[in-house]
Amino acid sequence: MAAITSIATGCKKDFFNRPPESGVTVGNYYQTAAQVQASTNGLYGSPWFGWNNKVGWAITEMSSGNGISYSSDITAFENWAVPNTNPEIIAAWDSPFSVIAQCNGILNNLPTTVPASVPAATVNNALGEAHLMRGVAYFYLVRVFGNVPIVENPLQDINNFQSVPTNPVTDVYKLIVKDLLFAEANCSANTAGTGHGDSGSASAMLAKVYLYMQDYVDARKEAEKVINSGEFSLLPKYSDLFLTANNNNKESMLAMQWVYNAGYDYGNSIQASWAYNSAITLTGDGYGELGVTFDLQNDFVKEGGDTSRRHACVMLPGSFYPEILAASGGYTLPLSASSQGTHAEPKKYVVGSPADNGGKSAAQASGNNTYIQRYADVLLIEAEAILGQSAAPAAGHGLDTNASTSDATALKYFNMVRARSNVPAATSFTFRQLIRERRLEFALEQDYWFDLCRLDGFNATSHPVAINIIKGQDRGTSSAGTAGANYRDFTRYGNGYYVPTNANFLFPVPVAESNADPNLVKAPVSYVFKN
Repeated sequence: MAAITSIATGCKKDFFNRPPESGVTVGNYYQTAAQVQASTNGLYGSPWFGWNNKVGWAITEMSSGNGISYSSDITAFENWAVPNTNPEIIAAWDSPFSVIAQCNGILNNLPTTVPASVPAATVNNALGEAHLMRGVAYFYLVRVFGNVPIVENPLQDINNFQSVPTNPVTDVYKLIVKDLLFAEANCSANTAGTGHGDSGSASAMLAKVYLYMQDYVDARKEAEKVINSGEFSLLPKYSDLFLTANNNNKESMLAMQWVYNAGYDYGNSIQASWAYNSAITLTGDGYGELGVTFDLQNDFVKEGGDTSRRHACVMLPGSFYPEILAASGGYTLPLSASSQGTHAEPKKYVVGSPADNGGKSAAQASGNNTYIQRYADVLLIEAEAILGQSAAPAAGHGLDTNASTSDATALKYFNMVRARSNVPAATSFTFRQLIRERRLEFALEQDYWFDLCRLDGFNATSHPVAINIIKGQDRGTSSAGTAGANYRDFTRYGNGYYVPTNANFLFPVPVAESNADPNLVKAPVSYVFKN
């Protein structure tokens, strides 16, 4: 498997693929406080590239019904027909394991090589960040693949790397919680604006993990830690969240950090794939590979008045954006725009030309961050945790979609998110309405598929609630329309209704991995935790 074979054979997976920001050896790297602080820089950037480049949004947006694509490498994610040979599913495995590799490199080497002259708080913070990002990487893996191998020290398995088993989902979550608790206790506070995770970031992610585990008491406790700390806040204007100039803003709790001028693996490539055409980017890319589904468009319409979020998330023909091609007076999406047959293009993470971004943009490498988690998520976690405590679902089951609450605290935070986008305040909400709120707030932010997967309970193997929602989604295409009617006379074909099976809620282990280690597709083995 990737986590082991790269050490043993030096294969392409590069488990220890980069000493932190330097070419020196691990043994003599951690000698000063500045070097220890810099050792975690790489945990937020290049190792995440494989995930962010395509497969992250192919899984979370296309499989969930938010987007469709004709692109041959990802179109199968729309109806879950992804083979274990798909190159993007390989990236879904390799990229988080590369993050884990970097984290383990720090965790297994820093304590034994750092001199006493480096302050303990600096060392503990670096170890905390490594635990944080390892926990985050495993959180992605477990939600995509289910049972995966837990690797804390790959050198322990170097002699049997071809027979490493997977470990049960429950054990993976146990490791994630342990990692995040360590990070919460050891990371510095109030430093998220630097682009590094901090103690508050760990608390926020822990709240989300507990929510997935249906531990509503602890989810609420962790969310309230974050809320009461005052470290984070909502940006007043939703669309400002996605400006490159606002990287690491007060709402950003954890994000992938991208650099536009360090090479292909280091920049944010989402704009290259999503922008309608190169007239937006002025860097030769802009391939229009993702169309926004009619189903997501419909949900924005159903939430009357939710035009500011829709405008910041979805370009409709005729929509005007003053921040794109600003020097020329702005950009209007052509009336004929319909790159994937849905008459709607992504706007979120599409940031325009280099000039629109202070020069921080290049071909296939923009400098805007990709959010892992932001403060609005914590507010909706708090609201959901309160609902979950009152609804108390049976063990092994999700919340009843009709379960509702009018609790004042839950409504306060639910409506804070809505008010920012001028959506009318609710006087109560159901679980189904909360999930739709999450869909609209975090559309195209690599989250909705995971929300659908958890509707039927923690570690569910049967997904009737999610299947019922998905089978009603219009994921189809339409006619082009005619110029005389401003292209708005198109006909929906109704050709994109799909019904997933229970097996479709997890993706296959890449065949290259299972061929190298057949245990990866066998029954999981309980993990023996060291402490």
